[in-house]
Amino acid sequence: MLRLAWRNVCRNLRRSLITVASMACGLAAIMFGQSMIKSVQRQLIERATGSITGHLQIQNRSIKEYKFPDKYIEDPAPVEAVLSRQTGIRAFGKRIDVTGLVSSPTGSVGAMICAVEPDKEKQITTMAGYITLGRYLGGAEHEAVLGDKIAQRLDLRLGEKVVVMAQADDGSMGAEAFRVVGIYHTGSTTFDGQFIYIPLAGGQALLAAGRKVNQIVVRLDDIGLADRVRAELAEKLGRGPVQVLRWLDIDHEIVAIQTFQNALLDIVLLIVFAIVALGILNTLLMSLFERVREFGVLMAIGARPRWVMKLVLAESVILGSVGTVLGLGIGCLLITYYGKAGLRLAVGDALSYFLPFPSVIYLRFDWPSHARALCAVLVVSVLAALPPALRACRLNPSEALRHV
Repeated sequence: MLRLAWRNVCRNLRRSLITVASMACGLAAIMFGQSMIKSVQRQLIERATGSITGHLQIQNRSIKEYKFPDKYIEDPAPVEAVLSRQTGIRAFGKRIDVTGLVSSPTGSVGAMICAVEPDKEKQITTMAGYITLGRYLGGAEHEAVLGDKIAQRLDLRLGEKVVVMAQADDGSMGAEAFRVVGIYHTGSTTFDGQFIYIPLAGGQALLAAGRKVNQIVVRLDDIGLADRVRAELAEKLGRGPVQVLRWLDIDHEIVAIQTFQNALLDIVLLIVFAIVALGILNTLLMSLFERVREFGVLMAIGARPRWVMKLVLAESVILGSVGTVLGLGIGCLLITYYGKAGLRLAVGDALSYFLPFPSVIYLRFDWPSHARALCAVLVVSVLAALPPALRACRLNPSEALRHV
């Protein structure tokens, strides 16, 4: 039967090639779209967790707005002891993030003040890698690293002093002078124009916070461990004064972007599948109308209706298989090429306003999604063949033989 089905497919080679080409192009487009969307999402998550959020955060349990924690962890030492014994954690560090004012002799700007443990922060985020002038924070208490846009607005240079002000824990206005030891450029308008980094000890002195911090940021060996490690830490820390948060509990906007992009991708997939199905349906219906007499002869010499139906379905499976293999090859070539050369997307410029995000995306394979697309194309090719197959098996041999 397969040999006969193959001969029938090759009988009108041009029509079959057009059908196969449409399926291959559709599948390649699906794979390319899946790879592009997933690569953007992957880089977005990597940049967000690698620039500020981390994979997990420990915060005061009474905090509701996780992105801007306004309550302190009174005693972080017990939490650090639990974290140091937990498996799956690459690094963790204490941090205080508050909004405040940065001033120089020429002006003042509002800023996000990040007081970090410099040595640990280098293992958690990538900000130290963006330094363009000077160096990252060292061991001194009154050092500061800031973005080039803040430095430009305040006319600051390396070695000069900047005054940082913020509301202290006791309600007073804290103010400390820090010497600029480094200037960074991330390409992000927000980070370059609004963030200043100081040592944790200096931040605690500025805010009269003693040993308090408002978050402990955790970087895991693998972001995929977030759910398991969070559950284990929550159990070990119990119903104490702190809570364990995953990156997706904090970065709501990234989760929303992911949901929107996935929904958009699903709609595009449905449209492509519909085009593939219509192409196969059209090919097989045309073939059916041209071969009514042939089916009549087959049924007249003993071919059963079920056999005729299987023959039509086999032709569809051959078309679907050839189109799938060809589409897989084209899709792999496209993804491999743009995985090395990179693909410049305008979305990178838009996202870089909020995060240090590159405008060039390097595509990667997302095999679970690609496998679902391959299976879906094959299933659609078979389902599209059902109407002509059912019509062929219901032909009356005597009427089919008189068909002109």
